[in-house]
Amino acid sequence: MFFTDYDIFLYYHKLTKTTYDNTIFTVIISLRSTLKTREDIMNLSETYESIYHQKPQHMYFAPGRVNLIGEHIDYNGGLVFPAAISLGTYAAIRQRDDAHIHVYSKNFKELGIINIDLENLAYQVDHHYANYIKGAISFIKEKYSISMKGFNLYIEGTLPPQSGLSSSASLLVLIVCMLNDLYHLQMSKTEIALYAQDVENNYMHMHCGIMDQLIIAKGIKDHALVMHTKTLETKPVNAFFKGFTWIIMNTHYPRKTTDSKYNQRVEECQNALKVLKKHIDISHLCDLSLKDFNNLKKYLTNPILLKRAKHAITEQDRVLKSIFALENEDALSFGSLLNASHKSLKEDYEVTGFHLDTLVEGALLNGAIGARVTGAGFGGCAIALVPDDRLSFLIEHTKQYYKKYTQIEASFYQVEFVDGVRKIEDN
Repeated sequence: MFFTDYDIFLYYHKLTKTTYDNTIFTVIISLRSTLKTREDIMNLSETYESIYHQKPQHMYFAPGRVNLIGEHIDYNGGLVFPAAISLGTYAAIRQRDDAHIHVYSKNFKELGIINIDLENLAYQVDHHYANYIKGAISFIKEKYSISMKGFNLYIEGTLPPQSGLSSSASLLVLIVCMLNDLYHLQMSKTEIALYAQDVENNYMHMHCGIMDQLIIAKGIKDHALVMHTKTLETKPVNAFFKGFTWIIMNTHYPRKTTDSKYNQRVEECQNALKVLKKHIDISHLCDLSLKDFNNLKKYLTNPILLKRAKHAITEQDRVLKSIFALENEDALSFGSLLNASHKSLKEDYEVTGFHLDTLVEGALLNGAIGARVTGAGFGGCAIALVPDDRLSFLIEHTKQYYKKYTQIEASFYQVEFVDGVRKIEDN
């Protein structure tokens, strides 16, 4: 397993020396209450039966994710520090005897039951979220050359829409896990994540890294995972500080052009890498140490590419320092790293925006020791580390601060970390 204490020391040492290959009391939602209880699972089954007039055969759950630190570097070969959360996506399914798939989502009731033909799995705009399901089926069907039958599927998501907590990755990992189970494909959790990423990249044409899919597949209860996106190795770490609470803060600001801007950032990083590779043998931006970057940045004459590369390399350094902060139970240092991460994402990567900046600013003014955007940005959510005795005060006053400047009500979610994708019930 990678990253023993000594490995971390050596790795950090290398990077610093040379290149490495609606009232205040209801606004806060405890995520402990969002995982399905036995009664909730029965309700899931009953909802399925009310739609399809049969009981489901199987039920599954895939969590969402929050990234503590290490943003926008999973596609740059960097280290990231995500955790699976108890908000997520549920599925109930029963197989059919024909080649038709019927899909219904509680979150998109207006679309009704979407009908899919197994012989026509091409992308269709009017199939909306069901295109993720079609993509997963198409890729697995082609890879494993299996004969599939149709199914009736019910989807229910508890992740807030457009929140940046990875609802699309949650859905994709869920579907791949489900197909893996139904057809006895014996994929590992890592393989499930890679298939989900492949669909996102090459069917949905969203050029994301592997972090979201991997943490949703491999999450471990009460832990975050230090994840090396270049090798896909992971190490569970207890990511809670005594006397402090992690809070997710939702701007409720709709993200309108996230996909195009995200893909643009990926392209900018690739262009920066092309320039630097002319002067040093690296495969990813995060192979560079800060020292190397400072020596080579003169070649990045395009100021946009310079800023993008600077963020990737300094964010990698912040992740490494955050590991030491956790091991030393140094919450204040971790908080400072969160703040530096947000500043970099705002100024060098330019993915925050007025609403996220205002929410983070409000949290810091009202007791958080660190706060930053989490996820792709351009709206969505931020995360904050808050002293336990300041929690209620922070929620009340940050809510007021944010509404004063945006006229939008923010929501706050107390974080619980959970296991990754799994089957939850057979009938």
